[in-house]
Amino acid sequence: MPRPPLAVGTFGKVNFLALGKGRIRAQVSFRDFDGRRRSVTRFGRTKAEAERRLRAALRDRASAPDEGNSADSRLATVATAWLMEVDDSDLAAGTKRLYRFAVQNYVLPGIGQLRLREITVPAVDRLLTAVRTSHGAGAAKATRSVLSGILAEAVRRGALPTNPVREVASRRSHRRPAPGPRALTVDEVRQLRERLGADEEAARLDLPDLIEFMLGTGVRIGEACAVRWAAVDLDAATLRVEATLIRVPGRGLAIQQAPKTTAGRRTIALPTFIVDLLRHRQAWVPAADGSAVVFHSPTGRLRDPHNTSSNLRQALDRAGFDWVTSHVFRKTVATRLDEAGLSARQIADHLGHNRPSLTQDVYMGRGLAAPEAAEALERRR
Repeated sequence: MPRPPLAVGTFGKVNFLALGKGRIRAQVSFRDFDGRRRSVTRFGRTKAEAERRLRAALRDRASAPDEGNSADSRLATVATAWLMEVDDSDLAAGTKRLYRFAVQNYVLPGIGQLRLREITVPAVDRLLTAVRTSHGAGAAKATRSVLSGILAEAVRRGALPTNPVREVASRRSHRRPAPGPRALTVDEVRQLRERLGADEEAARLDLPDLIEFMLGTGVRIGEACAVRWAAVDLDAATLRVEATLIRVPGRGLAIQQAPKTTAGRRTIALPTFIVDLLRHRQAWVPAADGSAVVFHSPTGRLRDPHNTSSNLRQALDRAGFDWVTSHVFRKTVATRLDEAGLSARQIADHLGHNRPSLTQDVYMGRGLAAPEAAEALERRR
């Protein structure tokens, strides 16, 4: 027997879905005041909280005609709701800032006041083309990503039947890609050590040890600045890479309790020369508190990765290595491991890459990167 239709302004059974730890979705079918059924969704840390938010939204519905649940809703309305979900998510702080920047600077100025029914494939393509022309391929990629997320939210709300971003072909440049950074040779590394060792300004800024650490581990500069003594096990010769250093607007420098990527959370084996370096630092760097960072600023505070990159640039220029960046140190570690015969998967695990670029996309040996990596770096020092 068919169910009787909902009366206008009423809703059916509330459905709940656990999206992860501390994130519950409450969703209901609501017969709107124009007679159409629409899906209304709210989120909360608990089932009760999600339901309270949902019922509050349903109560306020009559006084809030544009909640992004209709094809006549403005894109800006759904974009605002989507950004609220992003803010409540466990995404990295830097990713949240990037998404908000793309929405506020590219999406809203371009098509924010269009009705959802007006967001067609040609409209999306025109926006991405304009952003690419004015701001570059990276900005266009970020715009495509956030716009896809916004319109996926519109689809979930029942305001759109499909996501038009998915129908827009991803444009790839046909130009020959620029060559990536080359690695330092063994002789170049030795030469760089000698020149930095004689550079008083580099020594004052504690750059030789930091560079040696990156050349012996392959960690990113933000990860290096965030390494705490509690993450170092000198007896086992291992390092837990579990954080990165970021600048939070309005708060300053902070240790983000997650690396750049999911695969970035890893434990790597340390070569003997890095263990010796860290033991030496323990003798003169206050490390009684395990939360203290290994590489602090010259004033004893958290070390800003951006400022450190600038200091590195100046020191490397003085040393005659103007083509070298901190990314070259990671490239150098990857090259040493490749020369030692480690697999692409082992190299990806050591560097904290989500996928190996030269072999199949298979995840194995996660958590502890290959101990052979430390041996290879020790031999190729």
